[in-house]
Amino acid sequence: MTLVKWNPKRSLISDYDRIIDNMFNIDFPIYSTGNSYCPAVDIHETEKEFILWADMPGLNKKDVSLDIHDGVITIKGERIKGDDKSYDSYKIHERQFGSFNRSFRLPDNVNEDKIAAKFNNGELLITLPKTKEIKTEGRKIKIG
Repeated sequence: MTLVKWNPKRSLISDYDRIIDNMFNIDFPIYSTGNSYCPAVDIHETEKEFILWADMPGLNKKDVSLDIHDGVITIKGERIKGDDKSYDSYKIHERQFGSFNRSFRLPDNVNEDKIAAKFNNGELLITLPKTKEIKTEGRKIKIG
């Protein structure tokens, strides 16, 4: 066995060279072959409401729909590729296109009749006002 003295400077340089050498030899898919993507969503809770933000860059409000059914809010939309440009020459292609569908179960204390939504600069803002919580009274059940 041969002992080699470790040189941190040489190791750092060789790691850097390896990174640069591999920069344009990408082993992951250049373009997602799926037909969907998932927009990023943040949900914030205050005393009076829940606030849901969804990032949808490149979309207009006509590209997005919002539905509520059985206590579930669903955001649907589609981001279409601008043209039939071939992505064969791309080294990196991270932007996603296609349809999306995100659903969230609403808490029991959300007033579904007063939910409001705004769309501005590719960001969907949904305000979900809370109702007064209804505390159910407990009761004893006699075992027979």
